[in-house]
Amino acid sequence: MRNKFGLKVLAISIALVIVASGVAMYGYSGTGGGEGISESGGGKGVISLVAPPFIGVAGAAEATGGDAFPEDEAGISAYVNVGQPIDLEQVASIFDQINETSATHVIGMVPIPNFDGADISHVHLYADINGWIVAYAENDEPASLMAYWDVDKENPSMTEVTNAFEYAIEKACNVSSIEFSTIQPNIKYYDFEFPDATNVALFFRLRATDGSNYTHVAVPNKVYEAAYSHYVWGHDSQVYHRGHYYWYYHDTWSRLKVDGKLVNELHWGGGSSYGLSMNITQYPNGTIVEGMPHTIEIYHDCEENDYGSSGVATVIIYKSE
Repeated sequence: MRNKFGLKVLAISIALVIVASGVAMYGYSGTGGGEGISESGGGKGVISLVAPPFIGVAGAAEATGGDAFPEDEAGISAYVNVGQPIDLEQVASIFDQINETSATHVIGMVPIPNFDGADISHVHLYADINGWIVAYAENDEPASLMAYWDVDKENPSMTEVTNAFEYAIEKACNVSSIEFSTIQPNIKYYDFEFPDATNVALFFRLRATDGSNYTHVAVPNKVYEAAYSHYVWGHDSQVYHRGHYYWYYHDTWSRLKVDGKLVNELHWGGGSSYGLSMNITQYPNGTIVEGMPHTIEIYHDCEENDYGSSGVATVIIYKSE
């Protein structure tokens, strides 16, 4: 029999159906504990895609800014104009890699401190002297780079998961002495790779005890991209025996399934006191398609005890009508 000390419990999930933007999503717990999906707050839910003013019209780029933005390389993006000139050197200070600079703009990579410091993902960020800031994934990168795992690894909460693009924009605002809360409502989204797409859905599932949590999703119209960010976190326990401390590691697994079929499996098996395993990529072709209901399952299992946690963020880019 397992010794279930330090048991972690997430609140019972509440079913929610999102229909206004063409996607129906709701979640429930499989074996005790879970979180629902919210259309507002924390970067979760359905977001409309709106083309920025600096594309699609001859001369618009020169008139409104954004003329150096790499439209041919970008995919899903979040953009805003802060209404004032931007100091490019200050913005560049948040990059751990500078990709391009000029007198009018800068492009670089913003590290995303998932799980309180694990910089395992990056967001591209563009800024120019006309006040435009664009955070984006390139078109050969998964859209699930949008997910930001700002969570307690042992007791994760749906109130903590958020949006990596808005985190990057906030960092750029902070170093530019711009109050992020004043411009956040003006942030809009667009997919340069799929200009016909009308919406992006971002939703999370978490599991902090042995068992499974589920999300049901149905997209009635065209799916352009479906991607995920899947993690498992595990750790060892320290045991005192005959005057010495020993580390005892606990194998920890997480499985991501769609409609009962295994999509991705992660394992952490010791070697250090704490460990994280993560995969950020696209769902295989044909896994999530329009016109079909799908069940996304996140499974967590820790050998011996309920240690660690697992989670999956799903991003679907689609056309609602």
